[in-house]
Amino acid sequence: MNGVRIHNYTFIGDKVNIGKGSKIQAFAFIPNGVHIADNVFIGPHVCFCNDKYPRAVGEWKQVDTFVKEGASIGANSTILPGVTIGRNAMVGAGSIVTKDVPNGGLWILSHLVNQQ
Repeated sequence: MNGVRIHNYTFIGDKVNIGKGSKIQAFAFIPNGVHIADNVFIGPHVCFCNDKYPRAVGEWKQVDTFVKEGASIGANSTILPGVTIGRNAMVGAGSIVTKDVPNGGLWILSHLVNQQ
């Protein structure tokens, strides 16, 4: 699978794209609609969401999420649906990503750090 490493106890939906050289740590949850580019790191217990308004009963709408080449997502982070994590961006452990992270951006906990 092109050098992709997927550790134990990871859920990956049947409609997920994973680029070559990516590494996905144990217990990650990656549902349908997530697009992972090449050389992406996803830490343990990372959770991607794919529905903005989930309900137990009724219709739901899948919203796609994109993780660009070389991005890293730290352990226990939650990625809300519809965001793009930019090329070579870094998401710190325990973060909640609610907005797009620009190329090379650093997202820690629940806000974007302005890098100068």
